[in-house]
Amino acid sequence: DPRSDPLGTPAARSDPRGTPMVPRDPRDDPRGPVARRGDPRATPLAPLGPPGQGRGFAARSGALDADPGMDPRRGSYPPRGRGGAAAGDLPSRGRGSYPPPGRGGTGPVPMGSGGTFPPGPPDDGAPFDDFDAGGADFPVADATASYPLAGAPPRDPTTWSDAEHDDFGADAYGDDGDEYFDEDEHHDDDLPHRRGCRMALAVLAVLAVVVLVAGWFGWSWVQRRIDPPGGPGEAVLVEIPEGTSTAGIGEILADAQVISDARIWGFYTRLRDVGSIQAGSYELRRNSSFDEAIDALGDDPLPPNSRLVTVPEGFTLAQALARLADPERGVPGFTPEGLQAALADPASRSPFLPADKPLEGTLFPETYTVEEGDTETVVIQRMVAEFNEVMSELDANGRAAALGITPYEALIVASMVEEEARVPEDRAKVARVIYNRLAAGQPLGIDATLCYEKGEIPCELTQTDLQADTPYNTRRVVGLTPTPLASPGRASIEAALSPAEGDWIYYVLADAEGHHAFTASAAEFEQLKDECRAKGLGCG
Repeated sequence: DPRSDPLGTPAARSDPRGTPMVPRDPRDDPRGPVARRGDPRATPLAPLGPPGQGRGFAARSGALDADPGMDPRRGSYPPRGRGGAAAGDLPSRGRGSYPPPGRGGTGPVPMGSGGTFPPGPPDDGAPFDDFDAGGADFPVADATASYPLAGAPPRDPTTWSDAEHDDFGADAYGDDGDEYFDEDEHHDDDLPHRRGCRMALAVLAVLAVVVLVAGWFGWSWVQRRIDPPGGPGEAVLVEIPEGTSTAGIGEILADAQVISDARIWGFYTRLRDVGSIQAGSYELRRNSSFDEAIDALGDDPLPPNSRLVTVPEGFTLAQALARLADPERGVPGFTPEGLQAALADPASRSPFLPADKPLEGTLFPETYTVEEGDTETVVIQRMVAEFNEVMSELDANGRAAALGITPYEALIVASMVEEEARVPEDRAKVARVIYNRLAAGQPLGIDATLCYEKGEIPCELTQTDLQADTPYNTRRVVGLTPTPLASPGRASIEAALSPAEGDWIYYVLADAEGHHAFTASAAEFEQLKDECRAKGLGCG
């Protein structure tokens, strides 16, 4: 009878996993109940009930002073679960913990120093709680077999079974071990989700780049509509009727080719808040930017019945007079006789013009507003005044002196540049060839001088023309012509006053766009002429 042995069965004394000891009646224990032995962790004994009846068991003898399967602070077993104990009830990793039931065996886990729980709080006299593991009662046999007795020496790991070794390897870390593997499992479960997130981020990044690129191209397109490439074009007269809205003005400007897009004009003017525009006639230029058009429309409109007259660059004096007297493209009422009288007026002469020279080259090519009542003399003098202003702005006196010529000679060179150069980048180079030839004492060889004398521009030169003894035959005569060949524009005057640096003596047309090839070699010049003829560019 185990009650006759105060230490329990031999199996219980020798093997903590052996047959569970049956608690004795405390009345048979000569040492008395645990509560009377002074153990501060003890609690009043609870009635002993059969295993599996929903009640735990009470330590009834000295052999069961402190069951490590019980919580000394709560008097109950921890619930079955992930680590064998509720958070805060078991020691942390490194001090020992229970393996979770059902994970590979019932091998004991070392409990740190001595294999016991730290002392719990003083006994409050409350009975032990029921041990309820998920709704099922925990048998006494399981409890005593799974957990070492208080004070029992740790088991030798060499005596563990394979199952126990496996269990220890899986759960030796207690809560931390379970959490480690659970985190891995959760990590594996999250991999598709994380891959999906990365893919979504990559797609968003690509979309962002596409949006930025599309936005950049879109904005560039809008900017080109607002400010088109190239400079302002031909001047035109635009009539703004009374009561026209800003959007309507945009349509009028677009029809006249002043601006490129009436719809964008509407948005732009609303953003800029340009205010009201007066009705009337305005002088505007084709291919203008929105800002240039707005500035022009901000001026007062032209007087009623005004008209615009354009004298293009490179027009000779005779051509300019014919344009002014043209009933359709000129000024109605102007006559050739009235224009000749205007030329004879001393007030029509420029200070840059020598006294013995005609007005050739001094009627500056531009678009002019001719108001109602303006006479031929008024218009001619207005053109000469424009020429004077340009020459003064370009400092023709000072820059011509630096080149060793007079402003009038610079005007003659500028007229030759106007006739010879077909693209803007060639102007200063053509001027340099002219100056290099003059310095070398060579004839200029510019056929446009003969065409000017013939009064045909362009012209077909015959052999007789090329052999003519005239100061305008620059194939034979060294030096400049007596007068300018035409009215040069501002760019050609600038090129004549600031020629490019180079040793070129020759230039030959190189392509149909009007670019020239420049060289200082006579042999290369002949080769370039052959290439020009082969391309059918008209080189003689």
